[in-house]
Amino acid sequence: MKPHEEQILRALANDVRVLSLPQVARTWWTNTRWGQSRAKAAMAALEGSGWLQIHRSLARPVTELQKPLMSWATGEDEPDFWHLSRVLHKRAMQDASMTSFVFASPRTIVLFGQGRAPSVKLTQMTHDLHVSEVYLRYRTDGLSSRHWISEDRLPREWPLRERPDAVLSDDEGRVHRAVEYGGNYPPKRLAELHAALSSIELAYEIW
Repeated sequence: MKPHEEQILRALANDVRVLSLPQVARTWWTNTRWGQSRAKAAMAALEGSGWLQIHRSLARPVTELQKPLMSWATGEDEPDFWHLSRVLHKRAMQDASMTSFVFASPRTIVLFGQGRAPSVKLTQMTHDLHVSEVYLRYRTDGLSSRHWISEDRLPREWPLRERPDAVLSDDEGRVHRAVEYGGNYPPKRLAELHAALSSIELAYEIW
């Protein structure tokens, strides 16, 4: 197994639930026809060896994310939930199409996983692929995988009912920021998320 293939498997076992084939190509090969062909062949070989699974599902187009739509930290004013909700609603109106994606096999989770198995749900494919896009943005910016803790790996003693898509930690393992990809969230849901995270003085961002 090549090093970049192991990186993909470790990411799927721990950090994200799914990756689209274009995400794989752009991150570990190149965003070209050649890179996409190489990524597709490599993923097919890993599937044939039992390391991952390839499926297709309806999902809205995955757009490359450059920065959060909103960031908040303790001491700042309460965000404008109505405005943010309108932005998210408009984004969620894009048409869905069939998308190929990969996810970790039980074998990969046993060998490379460090916690609970990722929960892959076809009904959440648009959301989960965009959480992966946020992860890849942080990865490109130099964030180590050990500093990204996905929702599926939050500690059992997580103090809130609200569970963000991921949290970021420092070198000592202290959580300092929550990360959420915003779906078609009404203002009430955004306000509830804010109330929960601000109650423990945890900074957060919505992409």
